[in-house]
Amino acid sequence: MATLIELCFSLAVVLVLYAIALGSQFEINVLELVLWGVAIFSFTFMAARWLTEAVVSSWMGGGGRERGPAAEGLAQLRRGRLDEAEQLLRQCLQDDPSVLEAARGLAEIAFRREQWEHYVTQVSQLLARSEALSRSDRVALCHRQADVCVDQLKDSMRAIEALARIELDYPGTADAARARQRVERILSKPLAEDTEN
Repeated sequence: MATLIELCFSLAVVLVLYAIALGSQFEINVLELVLWGVAIFSFTFMAARWLTEAVVSSWMGGGGRERGPAAEGLAQLRRGRLDEAEQLLRQCLQDDPSVLEAARGLAEIAFRREQWEHYVTQVSQLLARSEALSRSDRVALCHRQADVCVDQLKDSMRAIEALARIELDYPGTADAARARQRVERILSKPLAEDTEN
């Protein structure tokens, strides 16, 4: 549909320029050549783009145009429509519990709603699926879980457990070293709750 609109717009521009050229005192032959060149180039470009999209779409099984509940749920989440997103993502997980993005979306909804215990539980379930997450995703989730445990739940032990997971999964790496440094900072810094007592 977007390509059709682009084609119509290009045609309209060429026709307007042609009408202006006919009404002016310029040499029509040169302007006609320029306008026809622009028109041919525009239409060739649009047709090639449309053809490429059609071929890629057929090779990729529809090109992702058919959106499932997970994709629609994540789109609703990006728009800030948490209730609609949650409903779609839960439906997706009910239909297929292996859809990782739906589980991540539900964790993000819990985070945005400040449902900290639920968030930590969701992330722990995600981290238990080690084959489904990339290393960078696992490390980022562990750090964010640790942040929630320290800042929101005031539970330094659970934060340390989240960071220890990085050390266990990726020993001897820079990620493990950063996690160890955070653990040491957490252990050396009393929580605000502890200092008040």
